[in-house]
Amino acid sequence: MSKKKLIILCVALAVLLIVGLTLYFTLRGGGPYTGRVTLAATGEGLAGVSVSDGRNVTKTAEDGSFTLPGYRKTRFITVTAPAGYWTEDYYIPVSGGTESYDFALDVSEIPAGAAHTFLQISDTEIGENGVGEWIDHVKGLADELQPAFLVHTGDICYEAGLKRHIEDMNTENMGLPVRYLLGNHDYVDGKYGEALFESLYGPTWYSFEVGNVHYVVTPFGPGGDEKSGYNKNDRWRWLENDLQNTDPDMKVVMFNHTKSPSENYVLEFDRKTLDLKAHNLIAWVYGHYHYNYVQENDGVLNISTARPDCGGIDSSASGTRLISIAEDGTVSTRMYYYNLPETPATVENAAFAAQLEGNVLFCDTVLDGGRVYTATVDDDWPRRCGVYCLDANSGAVVWFYETVNSVKNNVVVRDGRVYAQDCEGYVYCLDAESGEPVWHKQVKLSTGLSTANGIALDGGVLYTGCAAGVTALSAETGEVVWENLRGRGEGSPAEFVVMGDKLLVSSHWDALVALDKATGKELWKNSDEDVRFRSSTPVAADDATILVADDDAVVLLDAATGEIKQKTVLEDKSLSSSAQPVLADGTAYIPASDSGLLAVSVSDGSVLWQTKVGGAMVFTAPYTNDGAETIESTPVLLDGQLWFGASDGKIYCVNAADGSVVQAYAVGAPVFGKLAVTGDGVWGADFSGRVFRLAR
Repeated sequence: MSKKKLIILCVALAVLLIVGLTLYFTLRGGGPYTGRVTLAATGEGLAGVSVSDGRNVTKTAEDGSFTLPGYRKTRFITVTAPAGYWTEDYYIPVSGGTESYDFALDVSEIPAGAAHTFLQISDTEIGENGVGEWIDHVKGLADELQPAFLVHTGDICYEAGLKRHIEDMNTENMGLPVRYLLGNHDYVDGKYGEALFESLYGPTWYSFEVGNVHYVVTPFGPGGDEKSGYNKNDRWRWLENDLQNTDPDMKVVMFNHTKSPSENYVLEFDRKTLDLKAHNLIAWVYGHYHYNYVQENDGVLNISTARPDCGGIDSSASGTRLISIAEDGTVSTRMYYYNLPETPATVENAAFAAQLEGNVLFCDTVLDGGRVYTATVDDDWPRRCGVYCLDANSGAVVWFYETVNSVKNNVVVRDGRVYAQDCEGYVYCLDAESGEPVWHKQVKLSTGLSTANGIALDGGVLYTGCAAGVTALSAETGEVVWENLRGRGEGSPAEFVVMGDKLLVSSHWDALVALDKATGKELWKNSDEDVRFRSSTPVAADDATILVADDDAVVLLDAATGEIKQKTVLEDKSLSSSAQPVLADGTAYIPASDSGLLAVSVSDGSVLWQTKVGGAMVFTAPYTNDGAETIESTPVLLDGQLWFGASDGKIYCVNAADGSVVQAYAVGAPVFGKLAVTGDGVWGADFSGRVFRLAR
């Protein structure tokens, strides 16, 4: 070999050595990291405890000692407190001045293998002013129920919220361990998106054990509002190592800000797969959507919880969820709705008040042939919900048909049949006399999570699904006439409306859409800022005009084109109620989400009068909270009077001419659906699950 070639070879080898060493130390990080895990009471070393550098996981030796290699993104050393033990100091930030990373564990009051409970809240999205009065509700639940811990599943949010929330809600002032997750709005401007969260709350992924469950915390992402400092697979690489070091007999519960990235719970990364079900996954607990929703999928419970302090995006009721784990790993849940009394007051002036299982949410009370029809929701697990038929005179249950999931909108009673749809897309046609099924069918919702629907029946065709996936079915047979899988729009209680040859679909956070009711073809859509927030149901002002009331505006649209003909912005008012405005003699009677009932001139948009109601007992309309005067019940206009229920737990009769209150009845719980009103009585249903008749 020539001298020149030898020099080139030596240089090449030197370069490869430098690159190799650089790569090695880059991947390895600043390790090795050493330390001990001991029993706090005695200082005795604890063997077999998992510790991690954020990528690698190892078990402690007999004397409690461990060594971790570290990797280039090691920012914390964490300990997984095993079942039967606990510590609040579960992480130590990596520092060049730290010689030994030592953890001391206490014996837990909950022994290994024991049943236990925990509380979940999510998406509080506070600012620099801090949390609201709802925190007292959560504290009260913690004191009463004595759960093992409280978990906040993300969106704390933004820089001001991140800095304030940990001061207002922490282990010390809540009286129980508090754990936080990283949501999409918790990635803020800085060195990298997670930097502020990590400086205040610690690692974005870690694990701990309670009773018989290995709990895993992973972040939304990677990346949310700002760019992540981690690779998209970093958390899954760690999770693989974490689960390999977990007792195979332990059950696994995943905490994440959003739903599982795969329906079969198999994670794909680095050309590998990680099957969470093979590691005894029993539940995936999340927030993000502001929905209350529980779904069982192949033995795994998907548990979504809306905000504790205000209405959800899909108008889910505000509250805190208790999740219970039995000794055998069976999961159950219960929602505690904010400000809903455990035992509602007696319905005033009631001829009867029949208690149903579940809650009545956004379902109108239908009076037909001496019977009353309604449907229930159940945000808990195990759940029991479905369609009810009651005797209109006595309140006795004539029949009950159990649905797969909650019915969060209307039932339609027509020609001896009852039609309903649940929030998993199951459509039911029942015999009105007996409750026996005539046919049932699951339609495509076009999204993995849809909690609301707005069925409509017209000309022998039943329009079903949700904004993201609309399906027309034969009302007689259930056969598909057409489907339009739009793939757009959040959940919303706004109903489908048939107007001439059009089906009006309220696609929340997207648009008001007109479909050809015969073919499903989109004719037009309007995405104006004051139209696309579609919580409320549109109404035909006349044959050529559509009136929509939502966000802070009353808008008239050309029915043929969807173009805006008139818009009136109502300052300091929110019209994001699920109710439909009522039109009569040039006046629109509009239920608001924060300002009671408004009478608005259709011709010029001026407010003619406003009737105030009490503050909502439970918040449902999106982002409404303390003090909101919410009406989710479409008014019934009869003999110059407007009858409706309100979220303050009362039934109102109002003079249509001037808005003066003629009568008000206390029913003890919010009324979210339309009443049935005749000269002989008023029928309704409240959120506590009672169907009642008021004597007039």
